[in-house]
Amino acid sequence: MHGQMVLIGAGQTSASAARALRRQGYDGRIVIVGDESHAPYQRPPLSKEFLQGKANPQDLWSVAPEWYAGHDVTLELGARVERVDRATLDVVLADGRKLGANAVLIATGGSARRFAGAQGDSIHYLRTLADAERLRAQLRPGRHLIIVGGGLIGSEIAASARAMGAAVTMLEAMQAPLERVLGARIGAVCGAIHAENGVTLRCGVAVESIAETSAGVVVRTGTGESITGDLVVVGIGIVPNVDVAKATEITVGNGIRVDEFCRTTAPGIFAAGDVANHYHPLFDRRMRVEHFDHATRHGAAAATNMMGGRVKYEDPHWFWSDQYQHSLQYAGHAESWDEIVVRGSVEARDFVAFYLQGGRIAGAFGVNRGGDIMVVKSLLSGRVAVDARVLQDEDVDLGTLITEASAGEEEGVAETAAEREGNYTRAARSGQVQEGSVRRFVVQGTEVAIARLNGRAYALHNLCTHLACHLSSGKVEHSGLTCLCHGSIFDLASGEPINPPATRAVRTYPVREIDGHIYVAVD
Repeated sequence: MHGQMVLIGAGQTSASAARALRRQGYDGRIVIVGDESHAPYQRPPLSKEFLQGKANPQDLWSVAPEWYAGHDVTLELGARVERVDRATLDVVLADGRKLGANAVLIATGGSARRFAGAQGDSIHYLRTLADAERLRAQLRPGRHLIIVGGGLIGSEIAASARAMGAAVTMLEAMQAPLERVLGARIGAVCGAIHAENGVTLRCGVAVESIAETSAGVVVRTGTGESITGDLVVVGIGIVPNVDVAKATEITVGNGIRVDEFCRTTAPGIFAAGDVANHYHPLFDRRMRVEHFDHATRHGAAAATNMMGGRVKYEDPHWFWSDQYQHSLQYAGHAESWDEIVVRGSVEARDFVAFYLQGGRIAGAFGVNRGGDIMVVKSLLSGRVAVDARVLQDEDVDLGTLITEASAGEEEGVAETAAEREGNYTRAARSGQVQEGSVRRFVVQGTEVAIARLNGRAYALHNLCTHLACHLSSGKVEHSGLTCLCHGSIFDLASGEPINPPATRAVRTYPVREIDGHIYVAVD
């Protein structure tokens, strides 16, 4: 297969699509066009590690810069697309050039929603790397930051600002942060976490105006109150970038409307990521999702279908957020629910809240419960009926709801150094690592995650190269091993990251299976 694929939008979705095209054997040219001057980068660190000065731009790349040249992928950066010719699929740039294409992906993402009339050097939004660099330069210990909006981006900025020693006031129009997603009850728990870490949280507060004055930035509320700070961050969502779709006469409505195969209303033109209002078969409804994991997986699904495949995008949605010392994760999509069932301790900040609808899990939110959320993803995919009493019972292994035949959680240790075949040490019995599972073993003092897929056993170093989470607590899927902490996926055979945020390969070890035992060479 030759020709050319054009991916509009130089973000995570296009980077994922480009990698998927090459992994699936596409041998034509790939062009990524983006209006920013940077190669595709990861946005989640902008409000966390990067904002706190713990990461630099080179730590954010979606893929290593040298990958593009090595895989015949051309980056057209600082370039704006005007439209796509529906008849020829030529991509028309603002400078008059045309890029021929066999198929086109629109992955233009979104832009930060602006607050009317608010402008000035001390008024910020956080969507791009340039936004983050500008905010980082002004955010210092002792400064008073006012955050308008208690959603995910506002919450992460609040946590980062507190870690940097700034005073933070958060203003949220609803009765709790993240209430739109989590409801008032669980949203209030998130609000309490902010308060415990020194944030002044004001909920039920509507902001009327934001103005930069000689005394600082003044925020006026609907009740006539004025709050003055050194700088303001407005985090009130994003607006999907649909200009290219409109100019191409593609149907839009809260984003670009696509089906479960990522197809727009124009043949040969696909859309994915933040900009796509997609039909999701699992939830039987349309939705537009703005999460990193979705951008990655949706882009990969689009790539398959651009090559002529027919793969439905029906992965359960999942997002995470690191705030203070807590890991927050959510799986599913619950616009409404019959009841919320809590497993664990809300007071200890160690729990998962299940949003049940019709006897099944519609969504789940966990605080420091990454393993439970991974199980939820499987329950969602399998449309498994659940008993609320079982979900609440900490003595019940949630994994048994998926299959009674799943392997246990015991750890294994290679029996003795003498159990060897040349450089290979016996690590486990073959039956200890079932199909589609991963287990932790210690081989010659090295922690190893052993996984099985399509009957073959693989061995990888047990620590994720992103933040050293245990890969043995993850999940085998899509020919890779998913880390439960932040969604990095590593190729089982090579250890190469096939899904960020990890950018470095994890070490792999040769494996042999002999007479019902798994041997691993770690020397």
